[in-house]
Amino acid sequence: MAAELAALRAEVATLRSEAERYRAGFELSASGQVISSLDGRIKVVNDRACAILGHSREALVGRHFSEITHPADLKLNTALLEQFTLGMVPTLRMDKRYLRADGSAVWCAIHVAMVRDAEGGPQAMLAVINDISERKRIESELRERNDVLAGLSAHMPSALFIYKVDERGHRSLPYLSESISTMFELDLPSLRADATMLALRIHPDDVPRLAAEAEDSYRHLTPIQQEYRVLLPSRGLRWVAARSMPHRMPDGSTQWYGVMTDITDQKLYQEAVVNAQAAERANQAKSDFLSRMSHELRTPLNAVIGFAQLLRMDTQRPMDEEQHRRVALIEEAGAHLQAVINDVLDLSRIEVGSLPLSIESLNLRALGDEALNMVEEMAHSAAIKLLPPEIAGDLYVRGDRVRLRQVLVNLLSNAIKYNRQGGTVQLKARAQGSEVLMEVSDNGIGMSEEQQQHLFEPFNRLGVESSGVDGTGIGLVIVRKLLELMKGEVRVTSHKGRGTTVCVTLASAMPATPALPTARGSALPADEPTPLPTRTATLLYAEDNDVNVMLVEQILALRPEWNLLVAVSGTQALALARETCPDLLLLDMHLGDMTGFDVVTELDKDDRLSQIPRVALSADAMPDQIHAAKARGFEAYLTKPLDVSNLLDCLDEHMRRLTASAQG
Repeated sequence: MAAELAALRAEVATLRSEAERYRAGFELSASGQVISSLDGRIKVVNDRACAILGHSREALVGRHFSEITHPADLKLNTALLEQFTLGMVPTLRMDKRYLRADGSAVWCAIHVAMVRDAEGGPQAMLAVINDISERKRIESELRERNDVLAGLSAHMPSALFIYKVDERGHRSLPYLSESISTMFELDLPSLRADATMLALRIHPDDVPRLAAEAEDSYRHLTPIQQEYRVLLPSRGLRWVAARSMPHRMPDGSTQWYGVMTDITDQKLYQEAVVNAQAAERANQAKSDFLSRMSHELRTPLNAVIGFAQLLRMDTQRPMDEEQHRRVALIEEAGAHLQAVINDVLDLSRIEVGSLPLSIESLNLRALGDEALNMVEEMAHSAAIKLLPPEIAGDLYVRGDRVRLRQVLVNLLSNAIKYNRQGGTVQLKARAQGSEVLMEVSDNGIGMSEEQQQHLFEPFNRLGVESSGVDGTGIGLVIVRKLLELMKGEVRVTSHKGRGTTVCVTLASAMPATPALPTARGSALPADEPTPLPTRTATLLYAEDNDVNVMLVEQILALRPEWNLLVAVSGTQALALARETCPDLLLLDMHLGDMTGFDVVTELDKDDRLSQIPRVALSADAMPDQIHAAKARGFEAYLTKPLDVSNLLDCLDEHMRRLTASAQG
């Protein structure tokens, strides 16, 4: 009996020892521990739990957990606890908030286990509680930061990303802006899980370069700046720019923090700028070539046409009929070549946009009369009858006077050239709504439908090259382009063997306000030329071409009142000008050592020489050159091949001015 009692006492002592160890462990636990009844009422709580929950032991024991649970978490907490007590889940884990005695909330991670009796029945609940307020605060800050970052990136034209390569080489994208989904046309969750999907969108030709740059950045932790192409299912080829900075992480992985931008529009703009610059350079080269070509062709033409005109005008040594015929052929050939040059220059200036227009209200009847007068001799020589124009009323159109007259002359000339002997040509015009329709019709050879299909092709003469009719094949091309510049259009109707009608349409206009007459305009009737004076004057001619000098010398023989001085360079022209102070300077614009502009720049430095009247005589007939000369004070710009009568008129006008100035 004594032995049994001793054994019992030993067992009780062991149990007490174990209970003490359990109590000590319970009380000294780093986590809060709470034992509650099955209905959720607190029975035992350790000191750590009291500290976490913010209540004394006396205040907690006997209270129901719902009394200290944050109201926002109570409903979910109750539902989870019910599932646990019914045995639907073996353990209960959750994050929840408790309310402390001071009214503040504390976030806790709760792990609840069931305490069972010897038969395995539920007896109580043991909850282990840990304060996770700091973790929740950090999570909240991270969420807020992510929300801000997501909000910013959603409204940015660029996309933010984090690209990660771990120690095993696995690649992932821990962070991606929403806009990357659109930029690469990929599902964002799938892309976050598998970064290799991004590479599948990259143009195959760019992949090796990008891989090499990424490998170099990985090894040396250098930043990356890349531009590459992507191929998208719906939008096709796009351009992307990416910049990123690598960082080696504590776990051995490497992360690149970067930004991506769709730069397709910038690339297209850059390409357009490059193309525009190339086109501008090509146009400039074309203009330079045409300027040189014009100069090189006009210079010999100047001698051909100029001397032919002098032969025809020479009354002291008259030519016989055969010589007249030969000189006329020379002039005709020269005029044809000059017309070809002018047409080519006009077409090129239109194409490069360097043909200036002065749009105004034009009286169509007056302009039509001018055009008919200009082709009257041509019609007479070809035995073509110009019928009286039929212009319905007093019509006005919007256009450039010189260029619209050129259009009408071209159409009338074609109607005369491609007519039959004894044929007729007529100009008609009528109003049609807000437009004016002008028609040039003939009853000549006409054109087939096949010829009309090629009518506006440059240099295509539609098979009449061997007909003996002069032409360049670009006249109608120029007509259409000039009309397009004046917001008009041209249509052609033709029947083989029955004639052609060309219809021109331009916007109608109101009559222009007439200018008031001035005293200067009424001083002398235009048809009463002022008698030429008998005094003499000095003409300084700067020219480095001997043939051109010879031509002007012979022209001056027709005006003996002019004394001619010749300078063969710009330097010599300046020296002679300073020495003689001539009455008129006739200046070639391309001398061997200086340009005409260089010469006048030096003359303008001297008040006395700056007053010398200047007339340009040049084979450079480009409009920008002519406008520049007028802006620099040139009184006239005569082009080569020189029209002898134009130079004589210029000399006579200056002589009249000199005489009037001397008499005044």
